[in-house]
Amino acid sequence: MTATHSFFHESGPVSVLFHPNTVPIVDIFRCISSFDDQYDLALLNGPEQALMGLTRPEAAKAIISDALLLAFALDRQRSQPLQHGPMNSRRGSMDEYCLMALIGSARMPDSELAFEAASVLGVASLDLMTSLASDLIRQIDNGGLMFTTPSVSEFRGVVGERVLFEDDLGEVLGRSELRFRF
Repeated sequence: MTATHSFFHESGPVSVLFHPNTVPIVDIFRCISSFDDQYDLALLNGPEQALMGLTRPEAAKAIISDALLLAFALDRQRSQPLQHGPMNSRRGSMDEYCLMALIGSARMPDSELAFEAASVLGVASLDLMTSLASDLIRQIDNGGLMFTTPSVSEFRGVVGERVLFEDDLGEVLGRSELRFRF
């Protein structure tokens, strides 16, 4: 992941520029976010086709499957939906950047990066998320896709330490709840 900063004002948005091979993975999560409007797995055809251009078809299907599991678990752990950039765009949101950092950090699950990315995302169960992210990063690596992980200092530079350390940890951990949609 390569980050570019576009600060509009001190507390304004930061733009993130993803590696081209990461875009289909981010697009999976972008598609899944539209499941609130309609639950149609055909929405994943675009990201799946893009992944098949980068890796074997069975690897692409495995990546989509594990991303679905992670996305649904993440949705249940957060009080608000993730903010997403446009489909097929290398430009991503802060939520997407934190999610990709969490996925990449699953290569070293007890890392400071995993904890900080999960904290910014408002994840209540780091163990569950790193387990699911670990499955996904294993499929990404098995597919031979380029997926870089920022260092903790890079992550803090993009996210900003104020965001990381301003919230009360008890408040973040106290948000564990199950939400069901019918």
